[in-house]
Amino acid sequence: MKEHESLVTREWLATNGLGGYAAGTIAGVCTRRFHGLLVAALPAPLGRMMMLNHVAEELVRPDGGVIRLGGDELSEDRLEYYGAGTFAGFRLEHGLPVWRYQAAGFTLERALVLPHLQNTVYLRYRLLAGPESVRLRVRPSFHFRRHESRVDTELPRPYQVSTFGARIELRGEPELPALRLLVYGDDASFLLDGGRFREVFYRLEHSRGYDARGTLWSPGYARAALRPGGEASLCASTEPWEILEAMDPESAFAVEHARRERLLAQAHPAARSGPASQLVLAADQFVITPNMRVIDAARTRAAGDDTRSVIAGYPWFTDWGRDTMISLEGLTLLTGRQVEAGYILRTFARHARDGLIPNYFPEGRQEGVYHT
Repeated sequence: MKEHESLVTREWLATNGLGGYAAGTIAGVCTRRFHGLLVAALPAPLGRMMMLNHVAEELVRPDGGVIRLGGDELSEDRLEYYGAGTFAGFRLEHGLPVWRYQAAGFTLERALVLPHLQNTVYLRYRLLAGPESVRLRVRPSFHFRRHESRVDTELPRPYQVSTFGARIELRGEPELPALRLLVYGDDASFLLDGGRFREVFYRLEHSRGYDARGTLWSPGYARAALRPGGEASLCASTEPWEILEAMDPESAFAVEHARRERLLAQAHPAARSGPASQLVLAADQFVITPNMRVIDAARTRAAGDDTRSVIAGYPWFTDWGRDTMISLEGLTLLTGRQVEAGYILRTFARHARDGLIPNYFPEGRQEGVYHT
């Protein structure tokens, strides 16, 4: 599979404006401990938690034939990229990742969005063309953990699964929120099949000398009928049901695309098109509302203000004072976000101590660190 090595080494990133994110390789193979489809930014003391690690996808034809997408890396010398024969392209649409697959006359497109200021992810599948209807199967896999934690820690047990009609809830440790799943589409449902464990090899962790083998667990799979021109979606979220159900997948994509259009419209005229416009959308990934520090956010809003900060880098950094002040002008002033620039300055000013602003805010902590 050497000809497809670039699909395993090239990576993508999507963020939610809270410090949470989704990230992975174009091939869908997890190579870092940070690769997952929903890393939720949760209030301290939790911080950013890996809540949805991976999905395995396949199309089932009426004759029983199965078209598999994506793949797994099972060891140093064993990469099973069974999607190699189906991968047909990858692009960013409004800065969001979109994949295309082709096989046996079928053309399938997958897109991903994280709604702004929500710990939610939507995966949308569209059958753009095909000789007949097929059934989509999407198997999600989980290992709830801090996003920077070791991957070789054992799952304490299969997670508790509850079903409420079309609603699915997974619960891990008591301190974690439930992960809620919804399936959208024709004849859509979630089939619980008793669950299964599987081992994953993380090549980049191995190359750096870190723990590189971990176990994921799946309770079953989502399924839906796809006719040519039709679509289906899987949604996963740590938000309450009323927030999760406030938007269907079509609305979630439309609202986020519109928000990104507004970001471009308010930027400097020279940055509204071409490569500069991509930088405007990339800048948006780093400006966050740090709701992980709920005490700070509550006090600030009670005073009639708001909080903003800047993530120093994904996936392993939080918000750092030095990086924030260096990047402030480019991230907010040239992009037309002057109001948010004020929020950022006042956020750090409120934390000033003995003439210093915090060097950084540790993951899962309310207070900053002043050690430089």
